[in-house]
Amino acid sequence: MVDKNGHIVIVGGGIIGCSTAYYLAKAGYSNVTVCEAVHIAHAASGRAGGFLARDWCDSSFTKDLARRSFQLHQDLSNTLEKDIGYRRLETLSMAVVDKKSGKNDCSKAPSWVDGNVQHCQKIGNTESTAQVTPKLLCEALIEEAKLSGVQVKTAEIVGMEISGKDVTALKVKDGSKIECSVVLLSMGPWTGQGLAWMQKPNNLVSGDRAHSILLQPDLSKSSIDNTALFLHYKPNYSGKSLEPEVYPRPDGTVYVCGQGDSEPLPTNPSDVKPDPKSCKTLFNIAAKVSQHLSEAELVAESACYLPCSKDNVPLIGKVPGYENVYIGTGHYCWGILQGPATGEALADFISSGKMPDILKDFDPSRLM
Repeated sequence: MVDKNGHIVIVGGGIIGCSTAYYLAKAGYSNVTVCEAVHIAHAASGRAGGFLARDWCDSSFTKDLARRSFQLHQDLSNTLEKDIGYRRLETLSMAVVDKKSGKNDCSKAPSWVDGNVQHCQKIGNTESTAQVTPKLLCEALIEEAKLSGVQVKTAEIVGMEISGKDVTALKVKDGSKIECSVVLLSMGPWTGQGLAWMQKPNNLVSGDRAHSILLQPDLSKSSIDNTALFLHYKPNYSGKSLEPEVYPRPDGTVYVCGQGDSEPLPTNPSDVKPDPKSCKTLFNIAAKVSQHLSEAELVAESACYLPCSKDNVPLIGKVPGYENVYIGTGHYCWGILQGPATGEALADFISSGKMPDILKDFDPSRLM
């Protein structure tokens, strides 16, 4: 069990870091510092879609983590005294074509879907799917944790001071250091850098770039409801099928994501940039689905890197060979969904010293 007077340092201010800080604060740990190189939710946790599914991970190792977290998102929407963009969704799978045809079967589609759609199938409803605005959630978790004494420090961590099996301090790029009793590395795809500081392989965590755009339809002309769309589009000029996702948000904007690529992960999160062509493709496909989207204002173009582990299973738990270092990363596209339960479990692990059962399949020792 960690002494409540000990200094817990969380490196990374995304959904895992923010959730862990929040649940540590709820457990009575106030001497916690979240170190973030840029700002809270700067990377994937601020640019993700925030789609939540209760049972879509049931066939994977993350079944229990996803189901627990789906409930936690509901709980957080009730207890955090801030708007986090949470609501339940209807969810459709939809085939999109280049031109309208007489074979359209869209009886299940909402009225704002008036474009080149051939087939619709319901794949989720308000019992099984929901959404949150990830940046708002991260900020709300941190603001609540701050009320209990948690601090946020803008600092780019570049190394560690190690004594035996303990990390005693973190080295900051400006030459200063931050002493610590416990360290959590929740740096998304950059967690490999932290592992390298401990002479662990830095290729255990990588990142795949994905793109997104944010649209603002004219709400005086259209009413866009709480229906998420999972699109399947095969353009005439290519044999490759594209599968963007469309998430209308409670604030009236519409988030569209997809268009992944293998662009190398930059060293610094602030250097992540979108490919304009990929963002244009997303807009063009969205425009085929709905006239309201084709006429919408393009508010933002963005890119982020989805963190994945070497065996495609999250790495959550204690770093082998060290007594006071934990990691939480590798959730790929399900980081927002599974983030609160991951943070809850890590806070329990750090405070009790005992690995929670929900983390048994994610022990980092399997790869280190």
